[in-house]
Amino acid sequence: MAGKNKIKLFLVMSVFCCFLLFQLSGPALAQSELEELKQRIEQLEGKVEKQEQESKDILGKLSENMTITGAIELDYSYTDPRDTTVVNSDSTSNLDIGTVQLGVETQFHEWVTGNFVLKGENLDDTDRVFWDEATITIQKEGFPLYFVGGHRGQPFGVFESHTISDPITKDCYEIVKSGATAGFTPDFLGLDISATVYKGEVLMSHLEEAEYGFGGTTRATSAYDQTDDVESYIANVTISPLEGLDIGDLTVSAYFDSEPGDNDRNNTAGGTITYQYNIFTLDAEYIKALKREKGADGIENKESAWFGAVACQVIDPLEIAVRYEGYDDDISGDQDGHLESRYILGANYTLFEKNDFATTLMLEYRRSNYEKEGGSTVDDTVDEVFARVAIEF
Repeated sequence: MAGKNKIKLFLVMSVFCCFLLFQLSGPALAQSELEELKQRIEQLEGKVEKQEQESKDILGKLSENMTITGAIELDYSYTDPRDTTVVNSDSTSNLDIGTVQLGVETQFHEWVTGNFVLKGENLDDTDRVFWDEATITIQKEGFPLYFVGGHRGQPFGVFESHTISDPITKDCYEIVKSGATAGFTPDFLGLDISATVYKGEVLMSHLEEAEYGFGGTTRATSAYDQTDDVESYIANVTISPLEGLDIGDLTVSAYFDSEPGDNDRNNTAGGTITYQYNIFTLDAEYIKALKREKGADGIENKESAWFGAVACQVIDPLEIAVRYEGYDDDISGDQDGHLESRYILGANYTLFEKNDFATTLMLEYRRSNYEKEGGSTVDDTVDEVFARVAIEF
């Protein structure tokens, strides 16, 4: 019995010792596992923080090198009469999203900048969406030479406007086409001298589409095809002679365009003066044909268009503007439907503005005066009212 009791005691003591050893080593093992888990968590947190920092760096570089702009314009228009060629024609009105625009300017390199503008116009009527601008500019700050290539409004005309409607010079002479411009801008009185080449008879086509009474719509050669080569060019000079003087800002521009035509080249020249002093801005522009291809009647019609405008910033959110513009078709006598003159009265009120965001309410009244043949019964005046809510950012 005594031997058996000793064996039992030994077994009990052995189990007790094993149990005690397990209890003593267990916390040590658990603590080791916790330390390992903590290290893993810290490593994961480090990776997450690194990824977040890399994302912030990328976004920071994008925000530094990229500028996004845009605009949405809701337009209302009223016209009376709707058709000057119809006796007792009634009025017409329209409400439409006139413009939706999204632009991105990206500085790829200290020498290279890209500019891209996607635009939609008259979405209810035409649902027309197109690239308004897509250009590459090669120029470094402080270096006088530059290059601009791509699709844009080429540097012929300034077309300043403080109203909803564009000036008549833009209606007639804007050149929107892919082209290549080389320029020189020394650090002297804002001087900018440039030369541009592009393809096609863009100015002449735009002049015909304006339908203000251009006399050269019928070609002398019925089988004439427009040029298929890069043969059109522009020369432009701009200067600000009052730069650095406390007597206002004055900018003067002169420009010349030449396009191929039917037997003769079509040459056009113009000039613009913009003067800003205190709350007033004065704009004047004159563009005239120097040489035109002859029409089927053998006559060369050298048309011209011009405008003069004054804008006044009455108070910080309110600006009012008046503009008078004219068109000369250089055709003897009066012709029904040929535009003669216009006067415009407009007002712009900024409803909301913060940083680069602005919401503006714009109103405009415009009267157009047309030529009228003797004994004709057509209307020779058209009254129009325009309203716009514009959002820009």
